[in-house]
Amino acid sequence: MPKSDQASEEQGLAALRAALFVHRRAPLSRLLARRGLGPYRGYGELLEAIDRLADRGAQVTLIGRSIRGEPLLAVHLGAASLPAARAEKQAAGRMAPSGHGGRSVANGISLRPLDPDLNLSGTPDANADADGSRAPGGADDPAASDAAIASLAERAERASLRPSTGAGSRERVRTTVILSGIHPLEWIGIEAHLALLDRLATQDLGGRSILAVPIVNPDGLLRVEMNLRAGRHRYVRGNARGVDLNRNFDAGWYERGLIQRFIGLLFSPGSRPASEPEVEAIAHALSSRRIDRALSLHSAGGAVLYPPAHSLWPVADAAEHRAFALRVARAADRRPYRAMSHVRFAWGVRKAGLEIDWLHDRHGALSLLVECSRGKLGLRPSRLVEPFAWHNPRRLDDATPPLVDALLPFVKGARA
Repeated sequence: MPKSDQASEEQGLAALRAALFVHRRAPLSRLLARRGLGPYRGYGELLEAIDRLADRGAQVTLIGRSIRGEPLLAVHLGAASLPAARAEKQAAGRMAPSGHGGRSVANGISLRPLDPDLNLSGTPDANADADGSRAPGGADDPAASDAAIASLAERAERASLRPSTGAGSRERVRTTVILSGIHPLEWIGIEAHLALLDRLATQDLGGRSILAVPIVNPDGLLRVEMNLRAGRHRYVRGNARGVDLNRNFDAGWYERGLIQRFIGLLFSPGSRPASEPEVEAIAHALSSRRIDRALSLHSAGGAVLYPPAHSLWPVADAAEHRAFALRVARAADRRPYRAMSHVRFAWGVRKAGLEIDWLHDRHGALSLLVECSRGKLGLRPSRLVEPFAWHNPRRLDDATPPLVDALLPFVKGARA
């Protein structure tokens, strides 16, 4: 059984950096860009992006392992994202060093700008010398006055960065869950996810907690990368056992109609709900959380979908889901995305075992599944025969920024 969010930050960082050491390779993004597939990063490059989030103050924990032993990493931002010992020090009005270059953090977000010559308000630091070094007596100096410490604490409180100190308080914190990389060919979802976390790491989350799993299916991702580097055109949808992880959640898992049974080899749901370690790890990591928002990033249908997927009957809060879906859909692109229930998106075909149904049914969360971009193929033969191109747009920078802007209010808990 995975240790979930009880795993320490040290374990998470150790697992992350061990995987970085094993999977450090020549950048995949350069190879794909030359082939007209877009500047998408390889598994090692994506791990580096998660490591940079940790350097900025995010907490990275190990929630489990894939079938082949790859780490399943969760990124925590906002409330309840610090170890209890650090939180207790901050609650006492003291800022504890984060271990990331001496920066102080609150709730997993750096309170000091990246520029060492700037203080918390963004103005030049009077204690910094002309060459950028700091003179004794600055706000971060151990001998700082009580007034300076109080000022730091007051600014942290004004920004609503109030960490909790244990499992009980963590359960009361409203949490947004973000998932991506469930289907290994859908890399635009992972890139949009990491861009969204970059933005969230700089913002006041107002007491909200973010729990993000950017790469749910690392085994599948590595298989796709191996095919891309070798020039093989292969369609990969499942994990190392060939199970479609987005059919393995415990939400109407047993409800499979004739079509689902006929194409069961492609959309294999597994032997039972949560039979796969990747899904089991996510279920366990979320078991003690108060989740009220959930977002899953896929590609490439240009749509914002909401529950249900496994039933023809609308959910009780369908109107609220639709309001959020419409808001995101209108802002996601110059030509708005479609907004509808998942079962309508699938032309009435019930899809059992999906994460948005599970997050809504089990946790009561407002759940959205975003099909990022529209997967334009163009006329290049290299894209027509490449499954990776079917799911990922060539111009990543055109698709990601507006989508991130559209998703921010929902993730931060805004009302529709």
